Amino acid sequence: MHISDGVLSVQVAATLGVAAIGMCAYSLKKMKNKDISLCAAMSALFFIASFIHIPLGPTQIHLILVGVIGAFLGSMSFLPIAIALILQATLLGYGGVTSLGANIIVMALPAYLTYIILKLGILKRFSEKVKFFMIGFLGVFFATILLALVLLFAKSEYAIASYAVIAANIPAMILEGIITLFLLMYIKKSMPSLLKEYNI
Repeated sequence: MHISDGVLSVQVAATLGVAAIGMCAYSLKKMKNKDISLCAAMSALFFIASFIHIPLGPTQIHLILVGVIGAFLGSMSFLPIAIALILQATLLGYGGVTSLGANIIVMALPAYLTYIILKLGILKRFSEKVKFFMIGFLGVFFATILLALVLLFAKSEYAIASYAVIAANIPAMILEGIITLFLLMYIKKSMPSLLKEYNI
């Protein structure tokens, strides 16, 4: 789901770069000393999860876990995800450097949107297991929609590609929802106070 160098127009890459810097600064401002260890853990979680590729027909899908990250970090999600993306781009060539701002927005904004939906209580109408599934599902859903929109606005010839991105990521939404369900059920069993502390 990472955007490589040369895919975006200069205008789109620059605009999203400025927006990403602004959101990372906001994230840093909201972060308190007690949050640093959790932010570091979530940054590592995102970094590692992106490398778990699952074959699906002629292609592969990979985890991002931005729903889980957003549920715990809320508006602080931008900085940990940005750090993981910078490391992936500079050390491993995963995603692009010039498209880094776009990748930060595409990955971190869905985490924040999932957090807002969770805090508005929209998921309270569901059972706990469905709520956990939806946290993972929504993270990938929002990331997919944002990626499709970025491609659509970048170049008109990417219109078909943006629709293909949505279709290709539907299995990833379901898979991420299932893995998030098991992950949060495990956290509930092993560290129940953590879910209560973050009102998940």
